[in-house]
Amino acid sequence: MLKRSITMGFAILALIVADLSIAQEETVDRVTVELTDPGKPAFLTVGLVNGGIKVSGYEGKEVVVEARTRLHKISRDEKGRSKGSGMMRIPVSSSSLTVEEYKNKIDIETESWARPIDLVIKVPRETSLELSCVNRGDIRVENISGDIEASNVNGAVTLLNIDGSVVASAHNKDLTVTFTGVDADKDMSFSSFNGDVDVTFPASLKAKVKLKTIRGEIYTDFQIEETENPEQIIRKNHRDSGGKYRVSVDRAFWGVINGGGQELQFSNFNGDIFIRKQN
Repeated sequence: MLKRSITMGFAILALIVADLSIAQEETVDRVTVELTDPGKPAFLTVGLVNGGIKVSGYEGKEVVVEARTRLHKISRDEKGRSKGSGMMRIPVSSSSLTVEEYKNKIDIETESWARPIDLVIKVPRETSLELSCVNRGDIRVENISGDIEASNVNGAVTLLNIDGSVVASAHNKDLTVTFTGVDADKDMSFSSFNGDVDVTFPASLKAKVKLKTIRGEIYTDFQIEETENPEQIIRKNHRDSGGKYRVSVDRAFWGVINGGGQELQFSNFNGDIFIRKQN
């Protein structure tokens, strides 16, 4: 009976330790911020060195920020080399989350340079965004009406149900954007280096387009009418101060959709470009 009690005691202790470990991994720093003027659009700025960003628009009037710190798990080899071999490691789970708001402009900062931190953010639907990531995370945005600037060096960029304008790049992974509406007064650009660029527009889109990929292909179900390259026209008469005459040929394709309008630039190196018409 005593042996069984001791065994059960160790089992319960193991479950408690496991629960504590899980709780540590799921620690979330959460901040809710009221806007100075909830009746006006907001502007959000976030930049991470390590980690990912997810932003969702909703019908509320507050900005809700959750920061999750990814805890590093030490392997057996690392334990053997550690100066603290034989000691219990205490994980640092604080994100050092800081959120500042002034006249509807929200700036978010974390210690993502020290450890990967994932941000999950809810904002009023009418919010403009300036987002950037470098390592170990993706950018994902949903249901936003506003202007979006998004760049990611080593992760993907996914922007869904966007009504507004976008300037976005995903250097080493895919860039995906779907629009429910576009701001016809603003030019936009979409680029990648090693991933695909896949953008879906409303069928009513009116635009001038510049398309360029070095090693990939370009696909579209829009009717695009090819036009002259205005950059080549400008350059062909160029003569520098030393009298040297230079002619350069741009490999880009220029055209218009539905008679033309705002300028859209698509560029890639190793990936394909898809320009889709919304059904």
